[in-house]
Order: sequence, then structure tokens, then C-alpha cells
Amino acid sequence: MAPQGQAWRVREDAVEQLLHRAAAIEAPIMVFAGNGGMIQIHTGPVRNVQVVGDWLNVLDPNFNLHLRTDLIAEAWVTRKPGDNGVVSSLELFDEQGESLATFFGERKPGRPERAEWVKLLGELPPLEKADVA
Repeated sequence: MAPQGQAWRVREDAVEQLLHRAAAIEAPIMVFAGNGGMIQIHTGPVRNVQVVGDWLNVLDPNFNLHLRTDLIAEAWVTRKPGDNGVVSSLELFDEQGESLATFFGERKPGRPERAEWVKLLGELPPLEKADVA
């Protein structure tokens, strides 16, 4: 439903590439992950990204994320208008269309989003139409 060029689907494993690249260049990010009972928000860099089976983990001293990658049905890069320009994100959804997690570049009030974050998202290849089941 987004206008042309404002949202595109990427591979479900794009989050792994994104977290590894963000860790490699020490790019600060924001992560919103939740369930029916709570939401976890992290702002800052990620460093220790590990994959164990179906789990994508961030195992940092001040932030732990345990994401079941087998539950990711769709991944989308989105670009939405915000108070300080465009806000870009990677959004993950399950089979029911419920949000699993959303990733942003770290943002400060009154400042546009970080160029390094936009570059990281731009490196995620779009899902080819032939790849969509």
C-alpha cells in the first residue's frame, strides 16, 4: 500500500546481514522487538552477533536479542516521512502479518537519519518477484 519506492520486500534473512554489517562498522541502531506482553527497545551499537540454529542472537553486555528466524515470513525496507526527513527501517513480520521486530538507525531529535544506516539498508538486495511464493 506504500507509494512506489517507499517500501520493498527483501529476503527474510536480511536481518542477519544487516546486524553483522552494523556490528562491523559500529553503526548505532534502534531495535523494537515485542510480543503480547512487552516491548524491548535498544538504542546503540551491536557487537556480538551470533547464529545458533534458527536463532539470531545479539549477545552484548547491555543488550540481548534472541530472534527466531524461522518465524520470519516477510522482511521489508520502508521509507516513511518524519519530522526531520525520511525515516528508514527494516521491518520483520510473521505468517499472520504481526510485527516481530523493527530496526532503525539511531536517531536524535532534530537531526536527519544517519547516512551509514541508509547505506546499510541500501545494501540489502530486494526480493525478486520470482522468489515470492
